[in-house]
Amino acid sequence: MPTGARLAILAHLALGAATALAYAVVRPPEPARFTGRRGIIGILGRWAYFVSGPLLRAANAAGLTANGVTAIGTALTAAAGVAVGMGGFGWAFLLLVYGSWCDLLDGELARRTGTQTKAGAFLDSNLDRVSEMAMFGGLAAAFPDRSGMLWAVGALSASMMVSYTRARGEGLGVSCPTFGLERPHRVVMLMAALLAASFAPAAAVSPLLETTCALVALGAGGTALGRLWVIHQMLRHGEGAAAGGARHGAPGAPPAGTP
Repeated sequence: MPTGARLAILAHLALGAATALAYAVVRPPEPARFTGRRGIIGILGRWAYFVSGPLLRAANAAGLTANGVTAIGTALTAAAGVAVGMGGFGWAFLLLVYGSWCDLLDGELARRTGTQTKAGAFLDSNLDRVSEMAMFGGLAAAFPDRSGMLWAVGALSASMMVSYTRARGEGLGVSCPTFGLERPHRVVMLMAALLAASFAPAAAVSPLLETTCALVALGAGGTALGRLWVIHQMLRHGEGAAAGGARHGAPGAPPAGTP
């Protein structure tokens, strides 16, 4: 691993530790977006919101739009995927951190500026999928053996299914409960793996990243199956209730079939 990448990572880690200490001292109010979230995702999310305050003000002052920040984040994450494919795991880690930060900033910038739109949400959701394709595609290209490539493809496929089952359920009017290995968890897992790979011996890098892909594939696959079952049951129960209401008629409503 190039020394420059390691030094850049160490500098970022030192800065992160300093801002974490400031966060612990200031203890700002909990963002509404992370109310009820616990574990590593909740901790990192609340800290990231605290650190993002000056960045949000700078982005707003510079005239950046939420869609512009989304596009920048996607470009950074795509560059991280390219860096992974070329074996630059340290630079890939930093690019992924900044790309993911943009994914946090875009929604918050839209909320603060009153520019939330369905078109923006649609763009953000689809570009999130592009970012995952770039990352797992880069990992597939980086592996020297077929098993690693297959795990990367499996992780990508399972991740797509997690998103698709939720989107399809919402399209049918069902809001799926939040559970399992969602995108924030997968991103944190990739960050941790790339960070470790940046300092690990060369012989340990491929097994480390392959194990991460396997864990994502299994975790996301289980999440997709869980969502499939939950949403299917919710739809069945909803249809059953609607059919029962149509047969018996609601109180005060005309019998089914009455013009």
